Order: sequence, then C-alpha cells, then structure tokens
Amino acid sequence: MWQTYIFGMHWRHGGKMYYDELTAASQEEAAGYFIDHMRDDVSLVRVELVGPDEPGTREYAHSPVSPFSPLMARRRLDKDEDAR
Repeated sequence: MWQTYIFGMHWRHGGKMYYDELTAASQEEAAGYFIDHMRDDVSLVRVELVGPDEPGTREYAHSPVSPFSPLMARRRLDKDEDAR
C-alpha cells in the first residue's frame, strides 16, 4: 500500500515567515518539490512531518502569499483552437 504523509513547509518571503502543507512520500520528496517549484524570492527554512495523509480529514492552511510561480498556459492565442 502506498503511504503518503503531510509535511509542514516553513518558508520566508520579504522578511516574513509563512507555513503551508504538502503531501509527499518522504521529507526529501516534499523538500525537493518545494525547492524545484518555488519562486526566486522565496527561501525554504524548515520541513517537518505533520502526520499521515488521511484524505478528507484535514483542511489545508493556505498562506496569503503563494510560494510557487503561477502556471503559464502554453496556448496559441492567435487562432481559434476549436475551429476545425
């Protein structure tokens, strides 16, 4: 059985500390994902185990500032995609 855990991600932006939670199989996987996807002006401070991931039992906290860059859609806007 595949087991995932919830990890608390403590990160810094603009001199303020923030906290978010990520689901991953290991602490290294959670830290790697955060580091690979974080913005340039964000730094990861600490990763801690919160507990096992039990879907539907937790409500995730969301920081007022997102540590991740917004995803950019790679779509062509110069022509109608639905036209055949």
